[in-house]
Amino acid sequence: MDEEIQTVACTQLIANVVSLAVIDACLKPVKRKDSSRHKVFVSQDKAIDAIMFLMESAEHFVELIGMEGSRFKKELIKTTRKDSTNDITKHLTDEQRRNFRFNLDYWTKNPARRRFLPEEEE
Repeated sequence: MDEEIQTVACTQLIANVVSLAVIDACLKPVKRKDSSRHKVFVSQDKAIDAIMFLMESAEHFVELIGMEGSRFKKELIKTTRKDSTNDITKHLTDEQRRNFRFNLDYWTKNPARRRFLPEEEE
């Protein structure tokens, strides 16, 4: 019985961590028009860290809670680029989807990280 309770608690914890990463990845991107372009503000730094977690590590965690990791990543990317919704992003607003897309694009401009993106399916 204690093992079941612990398993449920760990599953909920992992689900909350992944959900929080999705929310953090939707933070508003920062426009840089002045000489401080090299500085990264805390909110954008947090969003980029969340994107990095979602693209590099989250698939292993979502597999622990019973979801297919590669499908999670593909659906997350797909639903932020389209008006369709699914269970992963059904609670996101249009502005959050746009913010996620901009943060993801900013993250993918770093060539060292591009290899972690899933292959496009046609």
